[in-house]
Amino acid sequence: MPFFDDSSTRSWDSFADSWVAHADSNDYRNEFLMPRALEMMGAVAELDILDLGCGEGGYSRELARRGARVVGIDGSNRLIEIARERTKSAGLAIDFRCINASHMDELPSSSFDRVLASMSLMDMEDYAAAVHHVARVLRLQGELLMSITHPCFTPPVSRWMRDDSGQGKYFMVDRYFERIAWEDRMAADLQQPVLRRHRPLEDIMAPPITAGLLLREFREPRPSDEEVRNSLRFWKLQRIPYFLFMRWVKGMVG
Repeated sequence: MPFFDDSSTRSWDSFADSWVAHADSNDYRNEFLMPRALEMMGAVAELDILDLGCGEGGYSRELARRGARVVGIDGSNRLIEIARERTKSAGLAIDFRCINASHMDELPSSSFDRVLASMSLMDMEDYAAAVHHVARVLRLQGELLMSITHPCFTPPVSRWMRDDSGQGKYFMVDRYFERIAWEDRMAADLQQPVLRRHRPLEDIMAPPITAGLLLREFREPRPSDEEVRNSLRFWKLQRIPYFLFMRWVKGMVG
């Protein structure tokens, strides 16, 4: 198969080691996003699952521990290398492949019960093509579970306005309708920027609808009081939704 390269693939491949070190200790990922994604996935034993944009394989490994048959794909060769190394060390069997999600022709049609796309689809260069392939590889009544940064609150011109003590007063958003890619240093501990993308919510919703997927669940998750006590940053998530979770189902065409 030819290797399909694009701006997102190049950016994340060069950023891979920095991202893995950051993700290993990131509270948003490990204490907020991953638990909710796995809860929404439900029982997965004996299911065929595609982990789309699998990164270093953390979600794939947890799904495999729960009895799923997992294929993990990512456009970054380096992230796939790390995923394979970590999975071997964990004594698990997962089929990791370096595949661009917008060009996954090598994956057979109707071959997966579920597709998990955790925090990956929003930054893909050809999002519509990726969703088209997701619909193709899902079996009838198969599900796509996707999480993304919430497009209503994550354009590049968005930030907290703070008072003199540094406390957040309100959240400012502008230029929501701009479709833009930009390089962003996503966190203070990351020295290298990565390519991010902003699309309005209508651009996120249209491709699954066009592909014949049916929206069954739409969540803007909010942390519990206990979660806020455990992570000093989570107060922000009680004020505005940084993240958006959706469940789509492949139904009968026509």
